[in-house]
Amino acid sequence: ARAIYAHALSIFTGKKSIWLQAAYFEKAHGTRDSLETLLQKAVGHCPKAEVLWLMGAKSKWLAGDVPAARSILSLAFKANPNSEEIWLAAVKLESENNEFARARKLLGRARESAPTSRVFMKSAKLEC
Repeated sequence: ARAIYAHALSIFTGKKSIWLQAAYFEKAHGTRDSLETLLQKAVGHCPKAEVLWLMGAKSKWLAGDVPAARSILSLAFKANPNSEEIWLAAVKLESENNEFARARKLLGRARESAPTSRVFMKSAKLEC
């Protein structure tokens, strides 16, 4: 299956759905390193695919590498500056790691870049 995904991705490099299926395959049957390598390539070809960025950041976070997760989310912001999902993932990363000042700062910027009801609700919840 890995060879089939590799071949398909060599032909359809910009196809988010194939990258996503390959990532799910690596998550289920590969190693964390193989998943992260695949996701790095995926976001290079599909930088607007928020889910691929989020999978990469979550993989790093679950492995205990919070700085690397922050770095991935920072790159994701550059490719998707108005993404509610990426803003909220960054806020969650900071608040789950007891970095509430960072989370507040991110929410302030999120309210400017992605002023959605979810962003405002997260802001209110963080302050309670």
